[in-house]
Amino acid sequence: MSGPVVAVIGAGFSGLLTTLNLLRMSPDVAVQLIERRGVFGLGPAYATGNPKHLLNVRLSNMSAFPDKPHHLADWMAEQPAWFARDDFITRGDYGRYLAHLLDEALRPDRDGGRLSLIRGEASAIRPHGDGWKIMLDRRSSTVADVVVLAQGNLSPAAPSGLDPALTGSSRYLGDPWRALDALPPAANDILLIGASLTMVDAAIALRRPGRRFTAVSRHGLLPRSHGSTIMPSQKRTYVGGPSEIFRQARLAAREGDWRAVIDDVRHSARSLWSSWSLPERSRFLRHLRALWDNHRHRLAPGVAREVTAMLASEELEITAARITALCARDDEVEAILQYRGDPQPRARRFDAAINCSGPTGDVAQSTDPLLKDLLKQGLAVPAALGLGLAADPRGRLIDGRMLAHSHLFAIGPLTRSLFWEATAVPDLREHAVAIARSVIETLQQPDEYRPAFQANATKPVTVEYR
Repeated sequence: MSGPVVAVIGAGFSGLLTTLNLLRMSPDVAVQLIERRGVFGLGPAYATGNPKHLLNVRLSNMSAFPDKPHHLADWMAEQPAWFARDDFITRGDYGRYLAHLLDEALRPDRDGGRLSLIRGEASAIRPHGDGWKIMLDRRSSTVADVVVLAQGNLSPAAPSGLDPALTGSSRYLGDPWRALDALPPAANDILLIGASLTMVDAAIALRRPGRRFTAVSRHGLLPRSHGSTIMPSQKRTYVGGPSEIFRQARLAAREGDWRAVIDDVRHSARSLWSSWSLPERSRFLRHLRALWDNHRHRLAPGVAREVTAMLASEELEITAARITALCARDDEVEAILQYRGDPQPRARRFDAAINCSGPTGDVAQSTDPLLKDLLKQGLAVPAALGLGLAADPRGRLIDGRMLAHSHLFAIGPLTRSLFWEATAVPDLREHAVAIARSVIETLQQPDEYRPAFQANATKPVTVEYR
């Protein structure tokens, strides 16, 4: 190919949708989609085959394309078999939808062979002329004019006081999406670290007669449930800092369904987040994040019913506590728990522990070789408050000189410092369109975009979609 080449590193939802939009927007751009796992288009969340793992967003709002809201529903209608409960399809069926989109993009009559799939782990990138050289598994390399980082969620951070003897043990699973099948079969008393949607997925996947789960989180909050129907928007406008928004939302919830209130606030989340100062964002993360996540990231009604049944049968216990140590003891896992409101730490033993605390945003603590190399080389810097990588409003990474790279972009959870809401399909599909547009504009007008942007990594920014 004689046209420009864009390398997209990471082939989960964000990487796939960025790739598809690049191919749609330009007839000249070639895309190299790089994935270390060798499975393209799915990501860990959608690779599950468990029929009890349902999406936590209704089918009607999960189309991959914001300009084609019925695209997923139309595709599902053509499938011979699929499963849904209360308008929530399985994650596995959604994975099949994404695989279909990739297959369509790979058809020679669709893109003229402009899409290449590369299996390998990108371990480093280096400037190469006006573009980049990407090292893969330390054995091979490829070159591209533009690179887009789309690695998705980073692995959970290790809990405080983790005994090194547990690392690598089958009694401690550090990443539930990749290791549930490694749990010892005889493990019946299981500690789940965290009480979010990931915890629910793990408990449902591992549920069996005689097995008991204890979910521990600092606030002890279980995700709320979606309603049986979609509640109409209240069409309210929310303005102010975190505390003011919280007060406005509470007042609005007294007059209608709280789910509609949260959805309205979410639609304004991007503009609200960008308007807050760094101290305001810090206060939100410290005091209100758990409450927001608890109401914002909701369970499908069918999943909520199963969780309620597990609580009633005492198969599942939700505990508000902080883990101060996690140790190996006589073929068991001993957790030292600081219960909320109790000054005396207490020890409890379990057959196994699973880290369900959710992905970390602190790239400085990440074990990802590419991120470590980018930070070491000064090609990228951590964003403020542990929210991924610093980037400018176009999604271009900011380097150690506080300059935006003209040809190095990021999308997805790595850009939470820009958007806050950067993990769900309804948000990511919009981000993918914007990033693809920025990449195309960069390639078409290179002189306008070569390093001419200087910004403080902690400065609030907004993103414009045109």
